[in-house]
Amino acid sequence: MGGTDSVELAKTPSFRLDGKRALVTGGGRGIGLAAASALAQAGAHVTLIARTQAQVEAAADAIRARGDK
Repeated sequence: MGGTDSVELAKTPSFRLDGKRALVTGGGRGIGLAAASALAQAGAHVTLIARTQAQVEAAADAIRARGDK
């Protein structure tokens, strides 16, 4: 499953994570950020872990800018 597939899965109405929480390690960039974005888009409340606070803040800002949690 490629990166585009995970985003498409998150858009599927039957794939909802409302009321769920997700902890994403490596969420500051790359695959971790893509996973965190897809989880947030599916309705999960996402907690990010990254190597630096700056990476966490940048990733969180990017996810929030799209209107996700």
